[in-house]
Formats: sequence, C-alpha cells, structure tokens
Amino acid sequence: MVEYKRVAASVWALTKALWNGGSPFAGYTAMWPVNEEGKYVIEAEGIRLAFTNLNGGAPTNLWINDTHGNEVDILLGLDFAKDYANYTGKLGGTIGRVAGHISDASFDINEVTYNTSANGNNGTTTLDGGERGWSRMALDVGSHTHNSITFVVFDRAGKNGFPGNAGSSLSHSVFPYEWRMSYGVMPTRTSDPVPINLSHQTFWNLDGFGNDSSGTVAEHKLHLPFSGLRLEDDERGIPTGDIKGNLRRSCHDFWSGPKRLGEYLQRKGKYDDLYLVNRRSPWEKDSRPVASLSSENTGITVDMYTDQEAIRLLTWDDGEHSNLTLKGRQGGGAVMKNAAISMQMQDWPNALNHPEWQRDDHILWGPDRLMTTFSKFKFSVGR
Repeated sequence: MVEYKRVAASVWALTKALWNGGSPFAGYTAMWPVNEEGKYVIEAEGIRLAFTNLNGGAPTNLWINDTHGNEVDILLGLDFAKDYANYTGKLGGTIGRVAGHISDASFDINEVTYNTSANGNNGTTTLDGGERGWSRMALDVGSHTHNSITFVVFDRAGKNGFPGNAGSSLSHSVFPYEWRMSYGVMPTRTSDPVPINLSHQTFWNLDGFGNDSSGTVAEHKLHLPFSGLRLEDDERGIPTGDIKGNLRRSCHDFWSGPKRLGEYLQRKGKYDDLYLVNRRSPWEKDSRPVASLSSENTGITVDMYTDQEAIRLLTWDDGEHSNLTLKGRQGGGAVMKNAAISMQMQDWPNALNHPEWQRDDHILWGPDRLMTTFSKFKFSVGR
C-alpha cells in the first residue's frame, strides 16, 4: 500500500509539473522516503547528513560524535523541511547558475547583452543567480540511497535572464567521516556559451551550539593554506578586479597557520570576503585541503577539498535574519551574530564583466563542454 501511494504521488507530481511547464523530473521526488521531519537522510560510519529538496537542496543537519562521544549537529538549519518553503534567508544549498554578484545586473557574450534578475544592492546587481536562483528553488530528487542523494535541476532558458537551458545533476554522497559533492551541468539549445559558476552554502558551528560553547565560532580556528591573496570589493561588495595581499598578522591572514576567529572578528566584525586559492601544479586537490576549520571544545575538525579556485568566507550576520532560532535539539535559542561560518567554493565572481581576468574557460560552457566540479569535506575527531 505504501509503495502504491508513492507511485500515485509520483504520477500526480509529474502530471502537475508538466501541465504547468515545470521539470520533467518532478515525478521522481515523490518516490523517495523522508524522515519524520520531512528530510532526506544519508549516512555512513561516523556521519549522518540530512537534506531538504527546498532552497537548492539545502543541507539541514550533520550529526557527528565529538571527542566526548556525544552526537552533535554541527550545521545551522531549520527543524522541519516544510519550514524552508517560506524561508528567504541564507540557508540555501547549491548556489547557481552564477554565484556571487553580477555588476549592473547584465553581461555581454559575443556582443549580445543579457539583462539578469536585479535582486542585489537595491536592484543594481544580480546576486547568487537572481531572484529565482537555484538556492531559492525546490529541486527534484533523482535518486536516493542509504549513503547518497542526487538532486536534478532543469533550468530553462530565460529564467533570471540567463541564456540556454541547463540540465544539472547535483550529487551528495557520504563515506566514513567524509561528505563528497559532485556537480555536472549540460547547457543546451544555445549557440553561445552559457555562464555557470556554482557554489554550495553550508553554515558550520563545530560546537553544535552546545551549552558549554559561546554560541559563536569565536573559539574556532581557521586555516586557508593557499589563500595569501583575495579579490578586493567595492562598497557594494562587488569584486573590482584588484588583487590584495593578505599581510601576515592582518585580519585576512589565514594562510600562515590556523588562526582563532574570535581575535579577528573583534577587529573586523564579520567576514564576507573572496579568497583566492593559489595552488601550485599539480593541485593535489584530493590530498591537500584548501580550508580547515576546527574546534578544541568538541575536538572536531573539517577539512575542505575542492577543484575550485576561490573561497567565499561568510560569517553569519544576525542583522538581516534576527528572528532565526536554533533547531530544538541545538537548544532552540536565538542565532547570534557570527554564530556560524560558511566556506563556499566557487570560481571568481563577476568574471562575466571582467574579460581581462581571462576566466572564460572556467565560467562559460556549452553543449560541447560539460561543466563539472568536485568537492569534499573530511572530518576527524581528536581524542
């Protein structure tokens, strides 16, 4: 009977989607089981991860045992999947088609101007793919096993002003103490290249907001070993193209060794900065992390590996979403400023309007060039 209901729900979802001009993959989503919170759960030794298909397939929980043997949830998120339907804040998953700002909400390709959704800086820029960008979309679930889930996106030409259709597969898998994500996008029905620069947003607090923690990431340590440089932003947060050096002992110096975030946050207030990943060839992207975040309180360390060449470092700012509360099992209290930190792998933002950066091979794709990217988080717990 349960299986029959799933098939019936799947057929109805597919019919409804096609009638409304939606995704041909909608029927799959209703096939896969969710837990009592409406979430999709995947797990492996030492790690359990939950998602919603809303808000770009947002990760909602990541449970891991700390150095004391206590299971802690180290992600900022919402209690129930349905809560994401009306949530318009920063707790999204995949960011696309283009992460970061596009200045003047427009760009040119082969002397054709494309005007994109102006949802940033009071309607003067395009931010994270536009008003209906992927992190603000409900995605379809193409497959779900005990240790993996694949979201499917069919983004039609003209949505948010971007050219070409984009059929995308966004996969997450867990292995012992490891979370891997791989993205593949195939642009179609266009003679011109299609801009694609994906990222993924996850807000970490490795203390799990426990009673013996400060409720912020102030005591966390961060290391960005390949990021001695960053892109300078203007007053609107738009990269100017100027490259700045992260001087030793400055509030941007995470390259010379692990640094306690609290000391830097006292001087800077918060982070929303684009750090470059300056690796020597060969990149060793599978063996040398580009970012490491750790907490002495729980003994948890997360190392981030990626084939991308920039990291957007973003700390939680409670000013915009001050009504957000922690999940019930995290204590349910208010989410404080700098309660969590996101390390978002991506290519250089606003490169569409800076051809002199020579990033076309990294951000423009077509039917003959499938866009792929791979990242992973590896966890360890000190004893």
